[in-house]
Amino acid sequence: MVRSPFDAAHGAALKGPRPIMDTPANPSAAVDVVDGIGRCRPGGTYSLVEAVDLVSRTIAHCRTTGIQRLLFDATSMTGFPVPSLIERFLMVEDWAQESVGKVTVAMVAHDEYIHPQKFGVRVAERFGLACDVFTAPDDALQWLTDGARPAA
Repeated sequence: MVRSPFDAAHGAALKGPRPIMDTPANPSAAVDVVDGIGRCRPGGTYSLVEAVDLVSRTIAHCRTTGIQRLLFDATSMTGFPVPSLIERFLMVEDWAQESVGKVTVAMVAHDEYIHPQKFGVRVAERFGLACDVFTAPDDALQWLTDGARPAA
């Protein structure tokens, strides 16, 4: 069973990356590597839990294959609501655990999914995940190329 950041059993006791579970029923998203940057743009309809888990598995894939920078473009993913603050906290906690400080993530999302103060980015930074979120892939790519530190 794949744990979810929204699973009541998750709790603080689970630390560190989980085993990668890439199976036909549970794949990570396809990652193309261009100039040392992993690029992923999945499409389709997902629940919020499924979307978060897909990002987690993709970060885990990058970590285990040595891809240090990931541009994850979620703009073609549909079906899930704008996450609450608690959901944002839990998702970036999970992503930080998967990254283990080895994968920097630039997320691309529609504007309505980005918190005005980038709450998730701030929390991720506290968990040791270098990440930021953008509305345009070019901005995300530029951030990854220029040294990738979260925006102030």
